[in-house]
Amino acid sequence: MSKSVLVIDTPENCYDCPFGTSYCGELEYEGYCELADCLDYDVILMTEEHYDYESKSRPDWCPLKLLPEKKSTTAPVSNYEVQKNLFADGWNACLREITKTSDENER
Repeated sequence: MSKSVLVIDTPENCYDCPFGTSYCGELEYEGYCELADCLDYDVILMTEEHYDYESKSRPDWCPLKLLPEKKSTTAPVSNYEVQKNLFADGWNACLREITKTSDENER
């Protein structure tokens, strides 16, 4: 089966996430991760610590993964460094294609 990628701005917390929804539980509102449910994760309920608009974190089990950092290139002195630069150029081109950016400093 082929794979797909959905590129979104990474939310700071579950409250800001487009996949986080709330519903009224027995005693209070509870956060629910629709994406985790679709991916059959064991944990889909978000605690108040993460499902709060003032929260600065996401749970460890969050299915959203950050894109890797760009690779840096160096002035080649040996064949090894030339190969390393070619790998970095390809890596960075792939990240530019995923994020649709052309600026070297953007992710």
